[in-house]
Amino acid sequence: MDKSPGGGLPVRAALHPTGLYLMLRDIAPRELHDPFMQQTVVRIASPDRVVHVPRSDLGKAAPGSAPAGIIFHVSRCGSTLLSQLLKQHENLVVYGEPLPVSEILLPPHTWPRHDLVGALRSLGAAFAAHARGPYVLKLTSWNTLFCDMLAEAFPTSPWVFNYRDPVEVGVSLLKEPAGWFAKDSEPYHRLVRVIDPLGVSRSSEEDIARLYGAFCTAALRLNAGQGKLVSYADLPAAAWDIVAPHFSLALDGAQKERMADAARTYSKAPRGEAAIFESDTEAKQSAASPALRRAIDTYARPALDALQARTAS
Repeated sequence: MDKSPGGGLPVRAALHPTGLYLMLRDIAPRELHDPFMQQTVVRIASPDRVVHVPRSDLGKAAPGSAPAGIIFHVSRCGSTLLSQLLKQHENLVVYGEPLPVSEILLPPHTWPRHDLVGALRSLGAAFAAHARGPYVLKLTSWNTLFCDMLAEAFPTSPWVFNYRDPVEVGVSLLKEPAGWFAKDSEPYHRLVRVIDPLGVSRSSEEDIARLYGAFCTAALRLNAGQGKLVSYADLPAAAWDIVAPHFSLALDGAQKERMADAARTYSKAPRGEAAIFESDTEAKQSAASPALRRAIDTYARPALDALQARTAS
């Protein structure tokens, strides 16, 4: 067992009374073109190496190891498109929904907050050693529930909150729930206490509306001066007009053109299986039931309105 990350890709993380254990694989940054990091991990065979960060060393990250930017989102809102477009930047590494972040954040939290924040900072240092340059964390949607811990771990990192009309998000999640949001999944049972702490939700529509509201309420805890809201309706241009400048990523004409070309294909298509992207906004609005709209208006939209008002002020 090693004590130094040594530039390997962190693919798993485990909290132990003695500290943080990271599993690393020798996968080069240039290989991270799949929509999600875990797809790259499955695609490329590599031996595992485990490193240990003692509890007393948690958070002792080198200067400059924080992300160039963090992408929070509400699910089914264009965040994968956004991260795939940022990957067109030649000098940037984007980690799409990295599993180790989720493994540190998944409740119940048996460690004190200070140690969890330190573990996130040490994980960031491992990503920095792997990237050897600027990198962006595009997180799993439920990670947004704990976005304040990530902001505390990386206080200098700018963030964006990618969202979409909650009705459209709700229609998508009702049709095909996110893997972690399936009611028979372990993450759901651990996270439902955060989403619906009183256990009063009575329908799938209400579950989703409360989830969306919880995302927005969590984002209200962030420093508005560090962040920007990015609407699905403003993609793909927001990637080069808003997000790249906010993350201090310089773009030339050729890089913008690559982004524009990449935006014409479906961002979640598996590597090597490009598919033309087609907007489904009208279809989703038409498919929304009255029950979903009522739940959204009660639990989701007020929180989104509050977040938009706070960020705009």
